[in-house]
Amino acid sequence: MSNNDWYVRELYDFLDSIDFTVISANYSRYVIDVNRDMSFRDNKDDYRNSLIYHKTTFGEQIYDTSPDEATIKNRIETIYLPYHHCLAEEIGRITSNHRKVYLFDLHSFYIQSPADIVLGTRGGQTCSEEFLNVLVKAFREEGLKVEVDAEGLTGGYIVSHYGSLPHTEAVQIEIRYTTYIEDRVFGKEEVIDKNYDLFMATKGRLHRAFIRIKAELESL
Repeated sequence: MSNNDWYVRELYDFLDSIDFTVISANYSRYVIDVNRDMSFRDNKDDYRNSLIYHKTTFGEQIYDTSPDEATIKNRIETIYLPYHHCLAEEIGRITSNHRKVYLFDLHSFYIQSPADIVLGTRGGQTCSEEFLNVLVKAFREEGLKVEVDAEGLTGGYIVSHYGSLPHTEAVQIEIRYTTYIEDRVFGKEEVIDKNYDLFMATKGRLHRAFIRIKAELESL
């Protein structure tokens, strides 16, 4: 299926080794999008406001017959709710032992910005300026072009909801396909390969950036 977060888990697989807690969504957003408010549920006209996508991000129909209510309910109960339960539980655990929780919601993109990295804060609502500046500085020190709150990449439900909790700051981090997959034009295709040298070089830059971020946040 087109326009997914290709290879993001592999790109950031170093996070465990530098003591970041990692929670991964194991299903494509075309099954159910955990970065949507559950009150949207089933909007057939606009995937941006729906847990269940009926069209791709290019406007093409996904189903011959739309999922019935039982299927939607099953996806919510077996995928969406367990994901958010796990995330909320982990935030609670960290909050009980630390003064603050910093949440990074990791995604990838292609069209919306020419930047390498886009940081989404819902217009400064989900995190402090101090936290944001730490991220911007760390990525720019690795030569990555950074934009904040590009149109369409300002942050979804995850950063909006969890960033509103006491003692929690959240930022959505989007990385452009051309920065880590391959420097080319991307369309509707399924991405089945990557430029290994580019991928590993970018992974190294991100690894170094997150080491700096961790050190800076621990000193705040």
